[in-house]
This record gives sequence, structure tokens and C-alpha cells, in this order.
Amino acid sequence: MADTTFPPVFVINLERSADRRAEMAALLDPLHIGYTFFTAVDGRALDLDALPDYDRTRRRLFFGRDLSQGEVGCLLSHRAVFRHMVENNIPHAVVLEDDVTVAADFAAVIRDLAAAPVAWDVVRFLAYEKVQNAAGRDICALPTKPYMLSRIPTLSGGAYGYMLNLKAAKIFLHHMQKNAVPVDTLQGYVWKTGLETFVLRPSPVSSDPGNASTIGNTRFDKSPQLGGWQKAVYPLTRAWLKLSQNLGRRLAYLAAARRDKKTAVKNGL
Repeated sequence: MADTTFPPVFVINLERSADRRAEMAALLDPLHIGYTFFTAVDGRALDLDALPDYDRTRRRLFFGRDLSQGEVGCLLSHRAVFRHMVENNIPHAVVLEDDVTVAADFAAVIRDLAAAPVAWDVVRFLAYEKVQNAAGRDICALPTKPYMLSRIPTLSGGAYGYMLNLKAAKIFLHHMQKNAVPVDTLQGYVWKTGLETFVLRPSPVSSDPGNASTIGNTRFDKSPQLGGWQKAVYPLTRAWLKLSQNLGRRLAYLAAARRDKKTAVKNGL
């Protein structure tokens, strides 16, 4: 029997991916937690030229190429979860994509986060070595060992698993009316969202290397695909983006130093 006191868990899954649903059910059922499959937006069915939610001009000017259909479908899927949280006044929830694995103590970790003496808005589950080994500030050791809630200064992709509260859902929705970046990029823009965003080390969720992402691999191609005036101004707009990103993340990290120290001391670190 599922634990009805457990935070809602939404598993984003394409309707056509029945095999992924079966794999996720086999993974989560033994944990006895309540979870819901949330129907994803199929990027292959999207016409980006006619999509009002997509800011093509801004995307191309600052990143040199369009988002892929899969990336847009992914961000719209996560946005639908945020809207569902807001419409149903859900205090906090866990969001998983359907190509992940979870640790055996996943349920205990989520309960710890829900009760943690830290005013978090988003906790990202990122198993990448870059994140796990990054310099950062430890904020709170969870009762379930050896998990540590930490703030890191780096920008890292990945939205395959995270926990968020209602405040974060509302703010993400505000920033996702017109979209030029993937959802994981937005989650890293803490200087824009103002959200208290942390990572968990180690991560209780990781992407499953045995499952190819339904987003596709074109998102890893960073080569510009521009012409005309956009190609001419791109070096300037790109330089401005990198400068603003680096400055924004550094200032946000520095601004949080004092409250992080107070929280860490309060939690015995």
C-alpha cells in the first residue's frame, strides 16, 4: 500500500513509451510510495514555427541555434507539472523523468528533505561528477546517511529528478511563459528566479545509461546555425550572455554566504 503522507511523485512519460512506464513502475512499486505518471508533451508533434510559447529569436540570438523539438516538448512537460501543482495547491512534489534509476533509500531521503530545517525551494538530484565533486557549501546533513544538502556555484544541466515547493512552481511558471532555454537551464538561473536552490550529495537519483533520452542528442550540438544579421551580431550577444551568466551565478552564490553559514551552524556543521 502506498504511503498517502508521502509527497506526490510525478513521473513524466510519453504516452507512446509504454516500456518506460513498465520499467518505472517496477522501480518505484517496491518503495511503496504514491506516484503518478504525468503525460509528457510529445516534441515530435510540435510545430516550433507556430508555437507561441517558444521565443525563437531570443534563443537564436543568444545560443546560435534553435531548441530541438524534444527540448521544447520536455520543457512544456515540466511546465505542465508546475501548473498542476499551482492549480491544485500542492505544497511540494518530486518530479522524475522516466529514464532514471533511484537509490534504495530514495523514500527515506525524500521524507528527510520534506522535514529538513532548511528553507529550500528546489533540491536538484544531479549525479554528474561535476556536481558531486564541485566546491560548495554544505548546509544540512540529512538523517539518512551520507546525504548532504549543499549549495554549489556551478551551472549544471539535468532535470531528470528534483523536488520543489509551490513557491518554485509559481516562479518557474512565470519564467516559462515564453521559452528560450531548456527547463534545466532555467533551474540553474538562480539569480533570475531568486529561488533557494540546492543539490543533494550523493544524488539519490541518476539517469539510466541503458535508456536513451527521448529528447534526442541534437541538444548536445552547440555549433551556431545562423545566417544574415543574426550571424553578424551573434558574437556580441553570446559574449554578453556568458558574461551575465558568470556574473549572475557568482553574485548569487556570494549573496547567500551569510545565510548559508547561519543555517549550517544551526544544523551543527
